Amino acid sequence: VTVPCVLQLHDTATGQVAPLRLRQPGKVSVYVCGLTVDGAPHLGHGRMALVFDVLRRYLLFTGLDVTYVSNITDIDDKIIAGAAAAGVAIDEFTTTNEARWWEFVDALGVLRPDEIPHATAYVDRMIALVEDLVSRGAAYETPTGVYLSVLDVPGYGLLARQPLDSLRSGARIEADEDKRSPLDFVLWKKAKPGEPSWDAPWGAGRPGWHTECVVMSLDLLGDGFELHGGGQDLMFPHHENERAQAVAEGREFARHWMHNGWVTMDGEKMSKSLGNFTSLEDLLARSDARAYRLLVLRSH
Repeated sequence: VTVPCVLQLHDTATGQVAPLRLRQPGKVSVYVCGLTVDGAPHLGHGRMALVFDVLRRYLLFTGLDVTYVSNITDIDDKIIAGAAAAGVAIDEFTTTNEARWWEFVDALGVLRPDEIPHATAYVDRMIALVEDLVSRGAAYETPTGVYLSVLDVPGYGLLARQPLDSLRSGARIEADEDKRSPLDFVLWKKAKPGEPSWDAPWGAGRPGWHTECVVMSLDLLGDGFELHGGGQDLMFPHHENERAQAVAEGREFARHWMHNGWVTMDGEKMSKSLGNFTSLEDLLARSDARAYRLLVLRSH
């Protein structure tokens, strides 16, 4: 039985509630930023999984053909440091952490994604994107890497809900004085001794985090896919920087942006960096997973 899809979503890009605009009648494509597998997932990660699981189930309930993609970031600074601290190889470290994540996803009753791209499997395509951006004059090389020139990207700051001048005045000046603007972000990090790396025209290194998701989402879902989502902490700079690369390459990116709220502890965002988190493992050991789903559904 097909029922009318009456869904309206708050679009982060416009700040307004609007109907979901479909690229093709009857089909919808969703990309949700998944986990960086650098340790134990916490309740905030669980909230993200549950929010988008409810959305996905509703879209399926209305009879739409849904393609749901959520990635795994399996290389970054925290992963490199975590594997070194644990005294294991990076691939062993990430494989173990990812397996734990999917155990918790299953325990929460969350449907697994249709596609689960891993960043390390897309490095060649990321290098191709960076090469194209350099050839267009939108990116430039420094002694530490390759950076996108955000001042040349039309509408930069859309998802931050702030004008570029405001972002620039509030920017934290980084030590890299070779950057044209403190807002410019890295597309390719040149490798430091002992770090995992891939060969590229600018020397051995690895892609920047923001480059990973734009490549994987466009590769799997194509230009103008319907919805890009994730936690609200990703609005800026991560999602804005993804969008900037697509714009700089002349491509249509996501039509809608949706972000779930944080889980907070004493008014602060729950995060591993602050050490104020409850792991999903601890929660599920003492509570029914359906109770957490209900709690998430009851919150704004």
